[in-house]
Amino acid sequence: MRTLYFLPENVDNNGLPLKTKTLKDQKMKKACLFVSALILLSSLACQAGPARGAAPKPQTAAVAQEAPASAPAKPVVAPDRVHDDLAAFLSGVAGTAEPWKARESAASWQSFAASSAKHWTAFETGILEPMKKWAGEDLRETGLATKTLFYPFGGPDFVTAFAFYPDAAKTVLMGLEPVGNLPDFDKATPVWTDEFFQDLDTITSDFLKRGYFVTEHMNDVFSKGRVDGALPLVLYFLKRTGHSIVGIRNLGVDEKGEWTETAYVPLKKRPRRPYGVRIEYVRTGDEVVRSVEYFSCDLADAAFRTDSPLFRHFDGLEGVTTFIKSASYLLHYGEFSIIRNMILRKSLCVLEDDTGIPYHYFKRQGWEIQLYGAYAKPVEDFSAAVEQKDLKAVYEDPATNVRKLPFHFGYRWVSKIDNLLLMKKPPAKPAVS
Repeated sequence: MRTLYFLPENVDNNGLPLKTKTLKDQKMKKACLFVSALILLSSLACQAGPARGAAPKPQTAAVAQEAPASAPAKPVVAPDRVHDDLAAFLSGVAGTAEPWKARESAASWQSFAASSAKHWTAFETGILEPMKKWAGEDLRETGLATKTLFYPFGGPDFVTAFAFYPDAAKTVLMGLEPVGNLPDFDKATPVWTDEFFQDLDTITSDFLKRGYFVTEHMNDVFSKGRVDGALPLVLYFLKRTGHSIVGIRNLGVDEKGEWTETAYVPLKKRPRRPYGVRIEYVRTGDEVVRSVEYFSCDLADAAFRTDSPLFRHFDGLEGVTTFIKSASYLLHYGEFSIIRNMILRKSLCVLEDDTGIPYHYFKRQGWEIQLYGAYAKPVEDFSAAVEQKDLKAVYEDPATNVRKLPFHFGYRWVSKIDNLLLMKKPPAKPAVS
């Protein structure tokens, strides 16, 4: 126990009496020395501990005030200044560093920043904030168990993944779209820069209006070569959701079929699928570094074989929650059986709309299922073969506990008839000896 010593008025900071000039002072000096001796003896007795059987004396208020000072806050992770400033500029977020500050005076950037702010505000108010509030309540339990958020067929849609599972240590996105490269504004002409922001505004405003990417629209923009792939879009969402970029790594497969990672450099030639990119990021004022990976890949059985490097990478993920939306009903078909079976085997939880794995797979395996929103048949762009009549019947059964969904997203953004299914895997049955 740490002991504090209280000094009399005429004793200095070393415990010695102050100099006196009068007899009265000398008497006071002797008295002070006597008191000091008593205090010293008392403190030695305290350090030796209380007498056997005696109750320890409580600390005085003065001693309680001498609690050790709290440890200084750990430093916040420093961002990768090069890529974080670039990400802010291409996201329409004003910065202070040069040369970006000077470039923000361009009319094309000003127009893009204003348009992006307008569409983002509407998206954040109407969709993102209700999503985050709902997730904080209904996904809290599954969020605590989630280390990896696995988001197949989502393309570069980091923002929805973040709204539902913001604390996931790793988010894995994938799509057919290429990873692409970051724009090099040092080499860009004013005309190229103007066209870049026009293209980026087209694709981001399209998403913010619908809540998903239209593949044809996105590929049309990518074909022009200015917004080059998914990487700029992931950075756009990271900056718009208040994150700083800590680092970027290229992910590829070597001649032996093993995954390698290298510091990000622009790709001169588009690699053969699968390949990817990892972006490490941190929230403002936080010190927890998280990551998002995007893979350009084909998840059909012909490419996503169980002996493929991509399968091995995904199969090694831990604490997996799978999220699926606007997935073109691909997981309904036999050609996607390998990724479907892996999701059912690896996932602790699956959150999806009706475009994901059909309802009957979960029902048959005894998953705990909670329904949200309302069911409607697939939109006209898709075959009637993917309509789930069993799921429709469950939604319409008065005995089913169907909860409200306080936001709209997905293919039915016009009719606003949305659904989500939250499935939790049943506990494993003990092995029979």
